[in-house]
Amino acid sequence: MLVVEDDASTGALLVQLIKRLWPQASVVLASDALFALEHWKSAGADLVLLDWGLPGMSGIDLLKQIRRSETKTVCVMISGHADREVILAARTHQVDAFIVKPFAAKQLMARLSELMALPSADSQLQAPVGSIEDFIKYHMTQGILGLPIDPELAGAIEGIRELDAGARAKVLRQCQFHPALVFRALSLANSGQYIQGLESVETFEGAIHQVGLAGFINLAVEMSLHPGSELKADFLKTRRLQFHRDCLSLADIVTKLGTHATFDLAASRSACMLYRVGELSLLQLMQSWMDLGNAIDDSLCASILKAHSSPAGNQIKTQWNIPNTIRGRIGAAYLLPTGTVRIDSIVMRIAGLLLMGDPHQQLPRLLARVGLTPSKVEGYRPAE
Repeated sequence: MLVVEDDASTGALLVQLIKRLWPQASVVLASDALFALEHWKSAGADLVLLDWGLPGMSGIDLLKQIRRSETKTVCVMISGHADREVILAARTHQVDAFIVKPFAAKQLMARLSELMALPSADSQLQAPVGSIEDFIKYHMTQGILGLPIDPELAGAIEGIRELDAGARAKVLRQCQFHPALVFRALSLANSGQYIQGLESVETFEGAIHQVGLAGFINLAVEMSLHPGSELKADFLKTRRLQFHRDCLSLADIVTKLGTHATFDLAASRSACMLYRVGELSLLQLMQSWMDLGNAIDDSLCASILKAHSSPAGNQIKTQWNIPNTIRGRIGAAYLLPTGTVRIDSIVMRIAGLLLMGDPHQQLPRLLARVGLTPSKVEGYRPAE
């Protein structure tokens, strides 16, 4: 299957919609029509989703090229152009469906299901595995890790265009404290199609400015479509709340430290929301495993988290291309590299020690480097 879309957020969403319908489908994402045409000529495709306006060659010209052959490829045009002339031109060249942006994800999935005579997701295995350990290994090496997301919040974001300015601002404020949304927004904003110049985007606010409202809506829907993104088991929900509280507590400590030291507070606060992405990605995988009809209890959950949190955290940041600057801030909360002089990293490490404890008595030395004493920050520890 082939998705031809030059907008990164829309392309990622369309790929996820296809994978949600048909988990075993091979999906290629192309950002320009010329590359897509070469791929189609060499490998073909059962389904092509294509935008109207594309660099190098228009979507309608790509459609013409495909229809000149004897192929039975299903072609769906997805475009922000809803003019009668545009739709008629697509129909003239035998487009199978014309979808106008912005589209509703569920409605598009239903339309694709109608067009394609393929087995549904319910009849397909998601991974050739026999145990939860194999399942985790598969997704960490060959799959894509996701993060849990509140379905109510994802629904609110999908309908955000219909809200007034005040209600819209309230939803966006809520989003800046949601790890999955902060993570995906930073990932998308730092992708090749959005990044401008050499400096990475390190704040949630900067990411939203970079990708725009439409891009943010797409990424929220995309994250909600990952298998296991909606946690249903109570013990998984409880642990998710615990990890979310850790992120919020770390951000609160960093904010308080910001009254004593000069550093990039906004970037550090955004990094705090990604403090537990390894653990959260494992909760999503465990829910996905349970959705396939398998059993997990809280004891097994605890052992999985203990064994795989660190590698899962590293892997999900790599899979989603989180910049090294952001990864460095997150990592400093756990371990300060030898010789570090950056005040931002030192502050992150101090916050991590205040949150999780200081068994090796590192705090006095680090606090001295920013002109503080243990007694000054003792009240910054989260309440038991």
